[in-house]
Amino acid sequence: MKKKSRTATAMLLFVFLMSSGLHAQNKLRGTIYDAQSHEALIGASIYFPDLHEGTVSNLSGEFEIDIASGKFSMFISYIGYQNKLLKLQTDTVKSRLNIFLKQEAFQSQEIIISGNRFSLQHENAIEVNCLTISVSDQNKANLMEQIAEVPGVDMISKGQGVSKPVIRGLSNTNVLFIDNGIRMENFQFSENHPFMVDEFGIERMEIIKGPASLLYGSDAVGGVLFAVREKPPHGKKLSGDFSFRYFDNNKGLHSSLGVQTSHNNFHAGIRASIKSQQDYIDGRGVQVPNTRFNQKSVKSVLGYSHKKGNFDVYYDYSEMQLGMCIEPSIALVDENSRENEVWYQKLSNHVLSVKNKLFFNDLKLDIKLAFQSNNRQFLASDLTPQFKMVDMLLQTWSSEIKSTYSFKNAEVIAGVQAMYQTNRNADAPDHVIPDAEMMDMSFFALFSSSFHEKTHFQSGLRYDYRRIATEAETDKPETDNSYQNISFSVGLTHQLSEKLLLRANLASAHRSPNMAELTQNGMHGAYYEKGNSKMKSQRNYEPDVSIHYHSDKLIYEISAFYNRLSNYIFLGKTDETTASGVPIYQYAQTDANIWGFETGIRIMPVSFLQLHANYAFLSAKQENGDFLPFIPQNKLRSGVKLNGKKLFFAEKPFFTFSTTYAFAHRQAATFESETPAYFTADISLGFEKKLKKQSLYFSVGINNLLDVAYIDHLSTLKSLDYQQIGRNFHLNFKIKF
Repeated sequence: MKKKSRTATAMLLFVFLMSSGLHAQNKLRGTIYDAQSHEALIGASIYFPDLHEGTVSNLSGEFEIDIASGKFSMFISYIGYQNKLLKLQTDTVKSRLNIFLKQEAFQSQEIIISGNRFSLQHENAIEVNCLTISVSDQNKANLMEQIAEVPGVDMISKGQGVSKPVIRGLSNTNVLFIDNGIRMENFQFSENHPFMVDEFGIERMEIIKGPASLLYGSDAVGGVLFAVREKPPHGKKLSGDFSFRYFDNNKGLHSSLGVQTSHNNFHAGIRASIKSQQDYIDGRGVQVPNTRFNQKSVKSVLGYSHKKGNFDVYYDYSEMQLGMCIEPSIALVDENSRENEVWYQKLSNHVLSVKNKLFFNDLKLDIKLAFQSNNRQFLASDLTPQFKMVDMLLQTWSSEIKSTYSFKNAEVIAGVQAMYQTNRNADAPDHVIPDAEMMDMSFFALFSSSFHEKTHFQSGLRYDYRRIATEAETDKPETDNSYQNISFSVGLTHQLSEKLLLRANLASAHRSPNMAELTQNGMHGAYYEKGNSKMKSQRNYEPDVSIHYHSDKLIYEISAFYNRLSNYIFLGKTDETTASGVPIYQYAQTDANIWGFETGIRIMPVSFLQLHANYAFLSAKQENGDFLPFIPQNKLRSGVKLNGKKLFFAEKPFFTFSTTYAFAHRQAATFESETPAYFTADISLGFEKKLKKQSLYFSVGINNLLDVAYIDHLSTLKSLDYQQIGRNFHLNFKIKF
């Protein structure tokens, strides 16, 4: 009995201590100063990303906020100054904090969250680019077009509705898209299957270039696109915004309405968005038939924030109808309209996710649960055996439990991830993938340490297990394959001087074959595709190194990498055809090498003028010397931006002029053709206007200003002799209330 009593007492003491740790609060006070003049900064932003808590400095530069006990990241930002990230043990801060910010013309560092920890870019050993989705940049038809302007990133497209990212020469299932912390699962094995995402409600994109299996498992061999959602409001507040965009070339109409509210510890938000576009007109004045698309989405969140943790529930819904410009549709589509009538994809996607964070002093616990239901239908015409040719339902259950423990100048992250996925076919005749199920289980650990202020080290290890089982069909045998893989990463950043940073990293990643690559045996779009049930896991090893230099007026970066791929999975053209003469493509594997570099420069000679240029180079070959498919053209992008404080009634006026020169692509794969060089230019101008409690943003511009007739190497319309979109006037309007 005494033993039981001691056990019960110990348990009660444990619960009491945990409860005390959970509920302990600390009042944090401080002042934000200019590092040079020591003047107080008014309106500086202080934000604790772990806690969803934040405030701004008052007229005296002071701030005050209640914070839980523990070690948390504190992010301080102010326009025209260098961002700062502090790691605070909040229960040991006894005196007022005095924080000094250095003036900086460029915002050279953002806080990175895609690396499974909050860090500044210069502390991250993995190459990560941040792309802010700002009002002045909303001049593209979709999110992928904006991302494709980052050096080392491009896109495969079939018009403006169907586009897929390419990172350092790898695409489709080699690239992951993480939306709001959840990996998107919606049939990514083909260039004709776009990620079902739009730019509305996204604050910025973080782009990991290179292997990231350590953090995200299979498929992240090329890189990761990580969408960061807009922050919830602080305090008692109701806010919202409405945006509208119009594109002249294809009569594109894009609009979005979002409302957010917070009261005490609760916050909620909802956003509804619509896109609709007709067929576009290429640079020769030719209508490109059936490139129309329609999209609508809803994004919502309900959350509760407390000193002991955060609890958020998200529900997202997206629906897309995408016209397919393929040979059977060209003869049937003559009138230019918005309505999808024949040969189009009808896609719908539901995502329900729960994200919880619990704080136990030095220990933080993240728990994520998600369910996705993705339905893909392919509607043909009355000339096909059945109007609805494909009807597949992909459902995915996923979970992640991750713990973060901080001590001294180091941090250890360990976690477990699991995923269960099923594919089911309805009554439609074409089963691109048979009924199947997939199970994933993985364990990972990441160690981060700062040897001293100038050197940051990261290293990690991961184990993955995947099992894929498919049911037998008339033309597809039953399969039951399992894969086990180890991934690792080791790297560091070192501040050679106050202005010069060196980053080096070595990573290994893997990609297990997916359902389609193992089982396909039939028509898919315009081709007959065959799978290979005996394929092994694809693996790659990539060392990369980069140098970053920044001063008050200039930022220069250069990064180089070499990617060695073993058992690279690709779809290759065979010498065979079907009885009706359709070419047969089959999934195969080979060893391959991809190497290249990206470099960029930004200059601000005076406060109102910014100049930039970047260049990306790639070379990709199979072991036998043949070139890899879907490798983008090497591109040189440059531009100029003028910013002002006020011009007549307009506040923060701006003018941008940007150009793209794509070099001729001579390294065509076996089923590709060479692509000539091209040059395009874009122009835009706009302003901001304060209207009492509202903020108005307005801009106009022209894409493809010179109305150039050209084709990009990654356009899948190239074989049909349709070119890229011609001159396109756009108007952008947004109001915050």
